[in-house]
This record gives sequence, C-alpha cells and structure tokens, in this order.
Amino acid sequence: MLLQFKVKNFQSIKDEAILSMVPSTDRSHPENLAQEGNREAIKAAAIYGANAAGKSAVIRAFVAAIMAVRTSDTRNITQKIPGMVPFKFDEETAKAPCSFEFFFVANDGIPYRYGFTADSDRVQEEYLYFYTSARASRVFERTGDDFDFNQASKSTFSEYEGKNTSNKFFLATATNWGNAKTAPAYQWLANAIDVYNPELAIQPTALQAFEQDEQGELKQFTLSLLRQADINIDDIQVDITPLGNQTKEIVFTDQAGNPVPQGQVKAVHIHAGHHVQSQSGEGAQFFLDLNEESLGTRQLFWLSPILKEVFEKGKTMVIDELDRSLHPFLVQFLVELFHTPEVNKNNAQLIFTTHDTTLLSLDTFRRDQIYFVEKDPHTAATELYSLDEFSVRKNENIEKGYLLGRYGAIPYLRPEGGI
Repeated sequence: MLLQFKVKNFQSIKDEAILSMVPSTDRSHPENLAQEGNREAIKAAAIYGANAAGKSAVIRAFVAAIMAVRTSDTRNITQKIPGMVPFKFDEETAKAPCSFEFFFVANDGIPYRYGFTADSDRVQEEYLYFYTSARASRVFERTGDDFDFNQASKSTFSEYEGKNTSNKFFLATATNWGNAKTAPAYQWLANAIDVYNPELAIQPTALQAFEQDEQGELKQFTLSLLRQADINIDDIQVDITPLGNQTKEIVFTDQAGNPVPQGQVKAVHIHAGHHVQSQSGEGAQFFLDLNEESLGTRQLFWLSPILKEVFEKGKTMVIDELDRSLHPFLVQFLVELFHTPEVNKNNAQLIFTTHDTTLLSLDTFRRDQIYFVEKDPHTAATELYSLDEFSVRKNENIEKGYLLGRYGAIPYLRPEGGI
C-alpha cells in the first residue's frame, strides 16, 4: 500500500513534488480509506491540470524510479541507468541528479521508506528505512560507493558491497543475493505497483493474462465488467498463436523492463460476441473483431485483466489518462470500484490523471484525493498540490470552481490574437 511518493528534478518537475496517499483530517467518505495495520491511505487519487502542465511527468516519475530499480540487476557496468532526465530549463538542475522516494507498507505489514538520487551514470544516494514504531530504523544508507548499515546487519550486508556497481541499486543487488532485510521492499517495488502510460502499454500485460486464463475466470470477470458498464457483449473469444522466430527484429518489453524472448512473439485474434434480436423476435449471436468495437469498449476490455489482478493482489495501479475514450460515467464507475469494500477487499489503490471534470465532486472524493498540477509560466516548472490545501466548503461545487480557475491548473486561452 503506497503512503507517499516524492520526486525532485525530473523532467518538468524542478522542486520537490509530493503525492501523499496519507489521509488528512477530512472525515468524509471513510469507505475511501484503506488500512494496513495502524496505517491508513486513500484508495484513489486523481490528478488534474492543463495540457503540458506536467500530469504525465508525475506518472513518468513513477515509471522512471520503478523501472530503474527493476532493471538494476540486469545492467552491466557500461550501461546507463534508464529514465534519469533532470529539469533542463535551469543550468544547475540540468547537471544535477534526479531524486525519488517511496513510502509504503510492504506485504510483511511493515512500513518502509526507500529513496535514491541518481543520474544516468551512477547512483549518488540510496537509503532504506523501516518502521516498527514512530521512529525509523535504518536498513542501509549509501553515498556513492560508501555504505552505512544497521549495526546488527553490518556483517551480513558487507559481503554485498563488492557485488554492487555504481550504476546498480543496492536494494536490488542485496535482494537478488538472498538478503531477507531488503526483500520485502524490493518485492513491493517489483510486484505491488504497476504503471501504465503510452510507453508502458496495457495490452501486452493483458494478453499474457488472457493466455494464462485456463479456468476462464478472467473471461467471466471481463464479461461481468462489460455488462456492468452497459456494453452489449455476452461472449469473448481470444486466440493467441506463437509465431516462432519469424519476427526476430521485433522487440517488446514486459512490466519489469525485460525483453520478451525471441520466439515468444504471437499473433492475436480477439472477437466479441453480441446477442441481437431481429424484428421477428428471433435471437442470434454475431461476433465482431475487437478492432471493430468502439475505442471505449476496447479500452475497458484491455483494462479488465489489470483490474482483476489489482483487486485480487491489493496492488497500486498508476495510469495516465484513465478517461481516454471512456464516457465520464464509465470513469466514475471504475473509480467507485476502488471505493467499494465488497469489490476492493485487499486495499488496492488507483492513481490516475484525467481531464474528466465530472469526477470533481465531494460526493465521490475526499478533498485529499484530488490533486492539481500547474506549470509556472516563467520557469516552466511543474507544481503539484492538493485540493486539501484550499478552504473548501462541504457543499462546494468543485467542478464549477475548477473550471472558473479557483484552484488553478487550467489553460488560459487567448483566441483574440488569431492563429
């Protein structure tokens, strides 16, 4: 369960930006909160802002930090750390490293704080702490190639120093050599949070899930999801055929950033069944290729395996433009799934960007669940802030206030100048 994410000096984010999932003193919508032990977190967070303001930069910050750690063990000494792109509109920050920090509750029920500062060549700082009380306990701290360890674990950790290199993360190195102290934190980053944006498409992950659906549970989940979304599809046929080594030049990567092995590229045929009644009253079923369905139907179809896994495993799902091709009612429906205890039994979380202002309602969200991004017109730097920072009445029309510019994060259009 994610409690907080911090990022500094990454793409359009110059100064430290904090996305906190820790609830404020707002007492509304207790069903929108998840609890692990004595820690609480909001189940969903929406990020709003104008085009080019930096919403996607926040999502890409998740991608960069997670993928850098996940791919660490496969990097040789000459390879760059992927995704480390600093804020380039300032001479100092353009030469400075990027910084990221995750605060989360791992599968062992213990809160961890893990962070690092790195450029594309080397990890400059890295640290891991855990909390069994209000005070943080150190697992390790790293500055360059110098390490400090918890005294009780010093002898165990020292043997891993020589196995690490300047472009690798010690969290990954120690875990992959079997260290139990770092394993829960690494496994959370590797398996409990997934990010989806144009660079990390949903389709490959979804197809893998359909291919492994031998009992038909995913098929039934997908049909149920489509039915609840008022989409007239009553059957799905998924045919996935390996192509052998015919497409040697094509390279894909999975969520961990690993290349799909040669010979595992596959041909995919997906058809959706529609039961249609004629004027005579007779019914018949017709199948359409998925590509003939609407963009919204296809988007919901691809989301279904992701949602099933997220709810079953209690994962954190981060997605750019959740509302892409979806009706506002469908977006609301997806958000409400995360807020519904009967559906979200394992404290899954959703973090998403959107332009859908119909969601901006205190009937759906708490104040601490709504975030905005705004770009400074002078420095071009992105600022991330929460609705909770504003004085908001319980019955306030948040959508109207946002569109009127009360909270910022909207485009200021100047059509009078012509094109």
